Amino acid sequence: MHQQKKRKLGKQSREASEKTKKTILNAALKVFAREGFHNTKLREIADITGTTHSLIRHHFGSKYDLYKAVVDYGLNIHEVRLRRVAKLHKSDNSVELLKNFIASYVSLAAKNPEFTKIKMHNNTQTSPLFDYIMERQKQLHVIVEPVFKKVQKCGYFEEFDHDGFFVYLHALVETPIVMMDMANELLGQNLLSKKGIAMHTERVLNFLFP
Repeated sequence: MHQQKKRKLGKQSREASEKTKKTILNAALKVFAREGFHNTKLREIADITGTTHSLIRHHFGSKYDLYKAVVDYGLNIHEVRLRRVAKLHKSDNSVELLKNFIASYVSLAAKNPEFTKIKMHNNTQTSPLFDYIMERQKQLHVIVEPVFKKVQKCGYFEEFDHDGFFVYLHALVETPIVMMDMANELLGQNLLSKKGIAMHTERVLNFLFP
């Protein structure tokens, strides 16, 4: 009986630890998006989460390690969604599958604008942050690239290589989200609303597949 109680307490402790880590990640996501990497202070994240600077370091290490954990967290969500879209796609129509991938990407980017801003904050080749994001995004490219090559055989995007297409797509999808206030004013629609996401998705797809 005593051993069962100890195991139960241990499990609760692990659950509490995971909950704390997720709370820190969510707070870090918002602060990195608002302040950028260099202006972000771990103590600010600690204040927001009601934890301590030392506890953040215990769970994640340095500020750079926390940043990488935030990037992993965001890209893992995209990877899971892409794999789900691929699994649910029943036909052999590669064009429709790529459209579904893009629609999923637009939706996730709009529903996670902080993560979108983090990627756009650190988009210079001289930054190790940029290198880390580019390396991690290769996991997404592995899923999409075979589909993209099949779409090219259908006569689309022949002027692009795979990486060039993704740079173009990122700019097309994410720039309006990062410049959301201006985009909302020009489009007359809240880009992050359900209707706004649907409209943005339609515009992107119509532009890519006229």
